[in-house]
Amino acid sequence: MASIQRYGERTPHEAAAHVCPRRTSLAESRRLTGTPGVIASAARKLFERDGVRATTVIAIAREANVTRELVYYHFGNKNGVIEAVLDDYVEDLVESVIAWNEARVFGDMAGSLKRCIAVFRYALYDAEGKPRPIIRVLEELGVRDAFDVRATRETADCLNDHIASEYAAYHQIEIELVHEMFCVIIFGLVGLVKMKPTISDEDLMKIVEQTLRLDMTRPVASVEDTAPAGD
Repeated sequence: MASIQRYGERTPHEAAAHVCPRRTSLAESRRLTGTPGVIASAARKLFERDGVRATTVIAIAREANVTRELVYYHFGNKNGVIEAVLDDYVEDLVESVIAWNEARVFGDMAGSLKRCIAVFRYALYDAEGKPRPIIRVLEELGVRDAFDVRATRETADCLNDHIASEYAAYHQIEIELVHEMFCVIIFGLVGLVKMKPTISDEDLMKIVEQTLRLDMTRPVASVEDTAPAGD
């Protein structure tokens, strides 16, 4: 019954703004698994294809190949399913940062920054520059602003708690209020790209580099250092 208590008690706006505890490690996943995960994935697919209002609990159950009663058991009501989908959207963004971090090459600051900007663009826009379906879902629910705040906070938490420390092992951090500056960067990039969609990746890289005062020189590593952990 814990899942019923977890989901279904918040409105979509409350769910979009809900603050989750900071993750203890980059290996921690917050994806739903098992039957709840199947139901949430089915709902997400239908919300993005047909819209939230047009998607019924019966349709979600049919898409997930489960009974309607099982949807209610795990999520309480449709709002509970919506909350699970919003949680999944946040995890998309945080996991993209984690995947980027794991792929970094020691000493390749320019390459890491370039891939970071690519990850940022991919999270919001497709190859043609059109907003991803997540944006339509958030706007239909009227929760985009609240979601942006939550997603920014959880992404900044991940960067501050687990990735900045890796950078600090080889470079001096030359800014104060590191977590807050990550929030400024994330919010600022989202707003800037909305205002100026044609801005180049090179200009976005320069903005991040200058704002965070990044040291773009290659650090000196000892033989014990591992490749991904040095930037």
